[in-house]
Amino acid sequence: MKKLKKILLINWLYFSKELIEVGDINFLTGKNGAGKSTVIDALQIVLLGETNSRNFNQAANEKSQRTLEGYLRADMDDNSPYSRRGKDFSTYIVCEFQDEMEGSSFVTGVTFDCRSDGSYRDTFFIYTGTLPENCFIEQGEAMETSALRRFLKQNYARAEFYDTQKEYRHNMLAKWNVHNEQVLRMMKKAVSFRPIVDIQKFITENICDIPDKPNIELMQQNIRDYKRHELLAQRQQEKLDALQQISRLYQEMNQAIDRCQIQKFLVRWAEKEAAQTEIDQRELERTECKENLANVNEQREELERQIEQKETRRSELELAYRQSNVFQEEERLLNTEKALRDEQKKLEQGLQNLEVEIKREARHLQRFCGEIQELEPEELLIPVQEAANTAQKAYAVFTGDEKGLFARPVELFETGQQAVAELSDAVRSAAHKTEDRIAELKKQAAQKSAVLANLRRNIKDYPHGLLLFKDRLEKDLADKTGHAVPVYILADMLEMADERWRGAVEGYLNNQKYYLLVEPGRYQDALNIYDRLKQEAEYRAFGLVDIGKLREKETLRPLPGSLAEKVETENKLARSYVDYLLGRVICCDTAEQLRCYKTAITAEGMLYQGYVARALRKDRMEDAFIGRRAVQLRIDHLEKELACLQEELRHWQPLQKQLTGLPDPLFTQRFVRIDVAQKQEDYQRVQTIIKEIAEVKNQLSQLNLFWLDEQRRIIEQLKEEILAFNKEKDAKNVQKGKLEGRIHQLEYEILPEKYQRYEAIEDVLNEEFTKEYRETIGVPRYRQELVRLKKADVIRKNFGDSLAQSTKAMDGAQKNLFAARREYAERFKPCAFQIEVMDNTEYEEERRTLQESELPRYKEKIRAARESAMEQFQNDFLAKLKSSIDQVQEQVHNLNKALRQAQFGTDKYQFRVGPNPDYLDYYNMITADELMEGESGLFALPFQQKYGPLIEKLFSQITMADDTQLNARKQSELQENIVRYTDFRTYLKFDLETTDQNGSKQLLSQTLNMKSGGETQTPFYIAVLASFAQLYRVNDATRFGNTVRLVVFDEAFNKMDSDRITESVLLLRKMGLQAIICTPPDKVSDIMPIADRTLLVDKSGYRMHIIPFGKEMQNEGSTGDPESSAG
Repeated sequence: MKKLKKILLINWLYFSKELIEVGDINFLTGKNGAGKSTVIDALQIVLLGETNSRNFNQAANEKSQRTLEGYLRADMDDNSPYSRRGKDFSTYIVCEFQDEMEGSSFVTGVTFDCRSDGSYRDTFFIYTGTLPENCFIEQGEAMETSALRRFLKQNYARAEFYDTQKEYRHNMLAKWNVHNEQVLRMMKKAVSFRPIVDIQKFITENICDIPDKPNIELMQQNIRDYKRHELLAQRQQEKLDALQQISRLYQEMNQAIDRCQIQKFLVRWAEKEAAQTEIDQRELERTECKENLANVNEQREELERQIEQKETRRSELELAYRQSNVFQEEERLLNTEKALRDEQKKLEQGLQNLEVEIKREARHLQRFCGEIQELEPEELLIPVQEAANTAQKAYAVFTGDEKGLFARPVELFETGQQAVAELSDAVRSAAHKTEDRIAELKKQAAQKSAVLANLRRNIKDYPHGLLLFKDRLEKDLADKTGHAVPVYILADMLEMADERWRGAVEGYLNNQKYYLLVEPGRYQDALNIYDRLKQEAEYRAFGLVDIGKLREKETLRPLPGSLAEKVETENKLARSYVDYLLGRVICCDTAEQLRCYKTAITAEGMLYQGYVARALRKDRMEDAFIGRRAVQLRIDHLEKELACLQEELRHWQPLQKQLTGLPDPLFTQRFVRIDVAQKQEDYQRVQTIIKEIAEVKNQLSQLNLFWLDEQRRIIEQLKEEILAFNKEKDAKNVQKGKLEGRIHQLEYEILPEKYQRYEAIEDVLNEEFTKEYRETIGVPRYRQELVRLKKADVIRKNFGDSLAQSTKAMDGAQKNLFAARREYAERFKPCAFQIEVMDNTEYEEERRTLQESELPRYKEKIRAARESAMEQFQNDFLAKLKSSIDQVQEQVHNLNKALRQAQFGTDKYQFRVGPNPDYLDYYNMITADELMEGESGLFALPFQQKYGPLIEKLFSQITMADDTQLNARKQSELQENIVRYTDFRTYLKFDLETTDQNGSKQLLSQTLNMKSGGETQTPFYIAVLASFAQLYRVNDATRFGNTVRLVVFDEAFNKMDSDRITESVLLLRKMGLQAIICTPPDKVSDIMPIADRTLLVDKSGYRMHIIPFGKEMQNEGSTGDPESSAG
């Protein structure tokens, strides 16, 4: 047995140099933060051969931020006075082991050479021997690695330094006589001490040596081969199916072509017969048209002769009629009457137009005057309303519907003209005044809006130039003095103490509230500047108060009840001036009280001063400038004024629009003098024309018109007869033209086209159908159909309709064939076959080749590849998995033999392993007896019948036909399946069985979440100890069992009661294990009596030490208490 005897720490956190001697069962205790985990972390570096900070302090605090750098530099606390940062030093962590069987010792350790620049280098070493007396310290400093090499070479025969941690671990395990790195993983788990949450994972990772997984690459390749051949065969079968489909579609297309061919011939031959029939009909029509044309020409000649006779007779009668005296007199009188009527119409139209215009203006003016008179009487409108009344009366005579307006006297027109002129003058005057009023209101509204805008930005509307003057004074005073000199406006410095008196204060102060104030010491400078600026117009109207003289000359104590008390200010200058101005003005509640004082005022603005009573102007009282509320008050006041202005604008603007609605009058002096006078003359002329027309009619009535009327009747009758003959002649001309046109059309258009069409049909027939086809197939079939259907047109129609469908079917068949070929070429690339050709030779040859040779060859390859894959599956997969399962079951069996000898209190423990119910079918197949019996094995018919589908399912889980075709998700699933199905643990279920003194059994997996903390720690403890016992081969009495037996637990017993702790230590001893157990001080009373050595970690400030308490100390009667000592 090899035991750890000593631990050396140099420059490790707050341990400057600490040599710790250990026994078989060692108890490491101390208060939280004293340094227990500091020792454990150091020990892990040497025992695990790792410097990774992830191993540090996990049981104590899983979120710990401890680092190797912090341990080395001792600066985990920024306040540490012993920090080694910025210094050159070396750190040592060394363990000495003793081989009790051989009687020898060996040392394993690590040294860190740390530099002031923050770098460090670690070196692991092992040598045969013990720790030197100097503990690697020379001249008060720990040796650097180079010095250590020389020292060990001089003093020890076998010393080795390692460039890699892996090499160190390998040689350290050789020294331990444990050649399995699983012990290091167990060491980590014991130190971090987390209770078991997954018994399956814990047992397989920590209890059993995990056999190598079966290498399935060759099997996968064989499976891929046969799957690939299977896919190729499937692809070849798909090709064959596609080619057979193409062959079928090719036959369908040929059938459709034959059907279209015969139908097309029947239609073409029927068209030829029909074309010949049309030619015969048109030749007959041409003959008939020529005969009809000859008859029409004869009838036209007869009509022309009769028209000529009657035209001669009409001309003779017309000449005699016009040369008679009665006709000439009648003609003269009729012309005279027409001229008079034309003149009458023109004059009446002029009179009517002007009369309409006058009446329209009269109605418009009447309406305008009525609207004006309905308005509320105002001073500005009175002249307009009076003129409107006069004009309305004067125009009343022009609004009636009676005729003869211009028959009235001219005085009526003159009266209307004078009235409308007076109205226009009155309206223009009122409109100008209204415009002026609106302009003034808009100007006031704009000014008040501008003031409101400034007030809303908190800018008071002080008199123009006041702010400019204030700014100019401040600037010039600053230029003169070299620093800022404030200038105040009195109103800005004041606040109203009583708002009820605001109006009185505002009105009384009036312009004085705009006065400017400066400090008395700067008044003369300000006065000089003002004197210089007084010529500038915008600066000459403002007051500059001399507060210094005021205070010097006047008594400034205001009288009780004065107006000064109604005003507050924090500005002393303003206070002085306000007391001076308002301190003698007494506030009175009523006007009756005013005479009781020399100067007094009421809140309503009645002032009594100098024995005179007067009312302050309301606008001055309402202009609020004093205090913070002044701005809002001014805003409210101005908003009301602006609202009044806008209301007034809404009154005047419609009125102004109405006044401008009167157009220029029609009745002007020129209109009455010239236009009306002319129309009155025109009216008189119309009356004269009426009389003249009556006279002409009288003369016409006295003429003898009997002969003329008879002549007119005969002439009109001749005209009617001539007209009738001409109409008949025109009809014959039209008939002649139609006949000539039809003959021309027949000879030059229709018949040539018919002959041309007939010839074209013959050419098509000759081109599309061979003579043999026509004679042997086409014409005989046509004659059959002619017998059946009787007429060529019926044949053409019937088969023409069918031909469209047949052509469509043929095109569809061809399209389907080409589509199938195109799909074949796309699907089975590369394919150089032509697609849109009418023969099917290439595709037929390919179909025969596939069907007769290639497909049978692929099926043979599939059979051979599958047999090879199944052999690999049996030999390299199932056999190895079965071997792994047998091996693990044997390991568990051996472990249970050891556990039968170890009892924890009244409980005994056994590991259980059996088939995983989720994979029971696979487990049964792997462990099937038939698999290893006989020569057939996997190929035996009973085995294939029972497990064939399961084998195929397993193949599909762990192998794909071609991995390059997988996407990322499928590839990930495949890798997960390979890991799962090649791991023997997938098919097993592990557990830990507890048997109490009554023989009752419980499985840890069923009770893990129902037990207390101590009860859940115990199985872990048992399992870990069993694992270490197996790894250390504690039951092997040979040299092979001469191993290190060290176990390190951090916080292992913190949830156990005293009985369980005692049983745990007894079990450690029974198994022959050496232990270092890190536990809090509250377990001292339980562990010290049964421990070989108790090590108390003591921390004083930033120094750590180990205080040992051995059994010999207790036996000597020591009363020392480790916990109290730690304090």
